[in-house]
Amino acid sequence: MAGCKTAVSNVVMSTVVMLTLLLITPLFKYTPNAILSSIIISAVLGLIDYESAYLIWKVDKLDFLACMGAFFGVIFSSVEYGLLIAVCESQLVFRLCY
Repeated sequence: MAGCKTAVSNVVMSTVVMLTLLLITPLFKYTPNAILSSIIISAVLGLIDYESAYLIWKVDKLDFLACMGAFFGVIFSSVEYGLLIAVCESQLVFRLCY
């Protein structure tokens, strides 16, 4: 909410987003897919939290296994498969350990 005090800011924000999508998105029509994918990759690299993964590694190795399964499932397939892999791995570990 960038310091706004009223709900009018939501109206202004939604209007700006709508105008941006309507007016600027057609400019990307002729942009090569390699350029668009490099933009997405550079944006996603900042979302990876190495410190949390290292903390999970120090606390519990089996949870780290589920974390990495979810990560690689999302990277190489989709969010749904990454979540499915993490749930299945955590259930398997739970059944084996307890």
